[in-house]
Amino acid sequence: MIADYKSSEVPRRYLCADCGARGVKLWRPAHDDSPLRCADCACARGGIDGLPINAGSIDQDGRRPSSYGRTDQIGMLLPAVPDEEGAGFWGYTSVPDAGVLWWRRLPSRRHASFRGEE
Repeated sequence: MIADYKSSEVPRRYLCADCGARGVKLWRPAHDDSPLRCADCACARGGIDGLPINAGSIDQDGRRPSSYGRTDQIGMLLPAVPDEEGAGFWGYTSVPDAGVLWWRRLPSRRHASFRGEE
């Protein structure tokens, strides 16, 4: 999966494993590259304590309130920022500025009319 940070396009396989949403921010497990989940599906699965998270609380930058302040993590899931080489995803603290900006430009949530079709 290769990302072009100068483009608004997302890689073909950059989609939610649960609902098939494309063109939105995705999150991944902390120690794995898959499954990728959109905000709605990730929040439905809940936080670290297993309780659901309000997906509506996620802002355009992909951040939400938490016990420790605003965070871009959803439970144990981290922002899924693919690298430009196609080798996988950046580690949480290693994402280059261009990758952060690419991820933040994506919509945080799918549209209310989303049906999993293109």
